[in-house]
Amino acid sequence: MPDTESPKVYFPALTGLRAVAAYLVYAHHALPKVPVATGFFDILFQEAYMGVSLFFVLSGFLIGVRYHQFFRKGPQNAVKIFFLHRFARLYPVYLFCTVAALLFRHDARPESWVINLLMLQGLFDSYTFSGIGVGWSLTVELVFYALAPLVLRYWENLGLWRWTFLTLLAGVLLLALGQIPLPLGFVPDWSFLVRTTFFGRCFEFYVGIWLAKYLLTAPTAFKPNARFGLLTAGGAVGILACLFGLAFLRGVPPAPLTPMGTVAFHAANNYLLPLCIGAFILGLVQEETVLSKLLGTRFAQALGHGSYLFYLAHYTFGFDILYFHVWKNKGCVLLLLAGLSVVGYYVLEAPLRKWLLSFSKNKPYVNIPKPGRFI
Repeated sequence: MPDTESPKVYFPALTGLRAVAAYLVYAHHALPKVPVATGFFDILFQEAYMGVSLFFVLSGFLIGVRYHQFFRKGPQNAVKIFFLHRFARLYPVYLFCTVAALLFRHDARPESWVINLLMLQGLFDSYTFSGIGVGWSLTVELVFYALAPLVLRYWENLGLWRWTFLTLLAGVLLLALGQIPLPLGFVPDWSFLVRTTFFGRCFEFYVGIWLAKYLLTAPTAFKPNARFGLLTAGGAVGILACLFGLAFLRGVPPAPLTPMGTVAFHAANNYLLPLCIGAFILGLVQEETVLSKLLGTRFAQALGHGSYLFYLAHYTFGFDILYFHVWKNKGCVLLLLAGLSVVGYYVLEAPLRKWLLSFSKNKPYVNIPKPGRFI
């Protein structure tokens, strides 16, 4: 998931926002019952999978900020440095959680181990939810990382919409390949493509990159407004509107969608929602509001640092172990797992990343013009 650490710029509120995104995904899987405003929270938790969209837009934004001109004006081994840092960020704790999950589930299928260890669940329908259960979203992230050097290098030439079109076109070719009788359900249909793969979800990342490029090249386009927080409030309202709109399309509880309903759902989830998230992120970056201060507290940042480990562990270990065998209270499991994840970040995740990066003599290169003007 996204990393807000950078040697040049740091957005405290966005680190806290990562925790919110992870807890939304937990709420979607747990579907807890709240005694007050039950109808509202039922809808909120049903559609809380949008925390994944929040992760994707954040990822595009933060990669865009950190590697603004990296692949055009950086060192000759820029791509190697980028991949090393992304590998150190993403894979060590993923490997730990995945091996533990496969052993816990007694999954002895060789193909399952290969697909999970290579982070390819998001390309195979038969294994989408194998391993840690949410690994498909890491496949989406992995493909984004693989294409990010190319996308960032030629962003000024192609921009948001051309890159979206070209990526969707590549997805169509991948879908055509999936129509060949391949094993393991490789990209079997259009719905799988737009729901589970980077090629269908690319706009979420590209909105983040567009936002980063916009801020880096025109940091005074929007001046901070501490009194009103219009971008923050407008983005939040837009996200809530998308939430209720998606719930309206799917029904509560969700029912199968009609063909037109499916098109409307993916249009709202994959295109309209990311725009609202982008406005919300822009507000948190530029507007000094109560919410940005709250998300930027040390406590919220600690939760944000632990959010990746929380996200990896919540589906299998949060429910199969903590809920069913330790504490049959979904709210308490959330608190316990959040605390353990923060500890895991400082004891396991951060030391492993630091150790891996110690093998590189190069530090991340980031070209950011006067970042303090828009932090």
